[in-house]
Amino acid sequence: MTAESIQKKCLEKILNSKDFTGSKIYQDYLRYLVESTEAGKDLKETTIAIELFGKDASFNPAEDTTVRSHSYVLRKKLENYYLTEGKEDKYRLRIPKGHYTTKFVPVAAYTSPLQSLTSRLKKLYLFFIYILMILVVGLFVMNRHLVNEVDQYHIVSPTDPIWFPYLQSDLPILIILGDHFLFNDYSEKYDQVISIRHPKVNSSEDLNKLTPQPSSVTLPEPYFPYHSVWSLPPVLSVLYSVHKTPFMKRSAEITPQILDEYNIIYLGSIKTLYSLRHTLNNTHFTFTISPHSFIYTPPDGSKPEVFTTDLHSHGPNDDLVLVLKMPGPVNNSIFMVASFHSLGSPEVVKYLVQPESLKTLEDKMMAKYGEIPDYFEILFRVTGIDKTAYQADILVMNELKQ
Repeated sequence: MTAESIQKKCLEKILNSKDFTGSKIYQDYLRYLVESTEAGKDLKETTIAIELFGKDASFNPAEDTTVRSHSYVLRKKLENYYLTEGKEDKYRLRIPKGHYTTKFVPVAAYTSPLQSLTSRLKKLYLFFIYILMILVVGLFVMNRHLVNEVDQYHIVSPTDPIWFPYLQSDLPILIILGDHFLFNDYSEKYDQVISIRHPKVNSSEDLNKLTPQPSSVTLPEPYFPYHSVWSLPPVLSVLYSVHKTPFMKRSAEITPQILDEYNIIYLGSIKTLYSLRHTLNNTHFTFTISPHSFIYTPPDGSKPEVFTTDLHSHGPNDDLVLVLKMPGPVNNSIFMVASFHSLGSPEVVKYLVQPESLKTLEDKMMAKYGEIPDYFEILFRVTGIDKTAYQADILVMNELKQ
């Protein structure tokens, strides 16, 4: 069967379908387009308007949409035919948009607008699935890399002998922050009750000794000095780097009974030790608040030494910082960093955390003892301007026996 006979048979089947038998104008229009294409005519909108729709030479496509509207309906009829009666046809008649020539296309090479859209959407869907899979794999690899980096990242090595009890022990960790003792009292000058921070009153016992005796009550709200607040972040960084989450309490609420439940870290002022003051009985240090001084009695029984520091000023000044690592009552550890001023404690905490300065300290211990002691006492003098430190020197360092 020739191509011409196949096309003629296909055309007659379409013209005799339900979509076309009831509309002679569309039968004539479709036949006209097919026959004109076979004759090699250059079909234009004006030509069709004059030859098929009886328009005269004055026809203006910009004002008269007869050809375009009939072409639109014709394409819809063809589309509906191939969805119903003609869905099994081996050839399909196409009128490309923007053109009036016709084509008979084998079904294998034909793609309807809906099929074409579906195909494009399917390809787009598969493309997005592919991109999503790449992103998922990439994010998984990145996440594993970050997890490995985090697992390997430690500010201080988990096996560091100084920090070992806090980084490896199963005991919970308690950070005690020194908070200043404040009380309320009536002021005749201001004719009202005011909150007072008295440098010589650091406990209820000190308050009871005050003369004249104030008609006052202690404040329930804590007041944390710079000593505590600025010392806390470096310690938290060390603990969090090994996934340790500490508990925190203020020193004013600590009782001796709590000391055997945790590995303890104290950060703050020497004035705010409160119940922790008795731990100094196991060291070679005592202190006075006025004047600010540490009295050191050497283990060999030689003459005591007194180390003093002036009141804090806004210019050049120094501070004394006592660092203790001591055995607790039930195989736990007590670590204390306490200073007179806000200058010292934060600087010494950084000294104990930063790798270079921590190694320097441990090298000094190795040189003096041949090992790094489990427990020790160190007195630092920190020098700086106002609250900015620039130097920390070790004045005394001793091993503490368990």
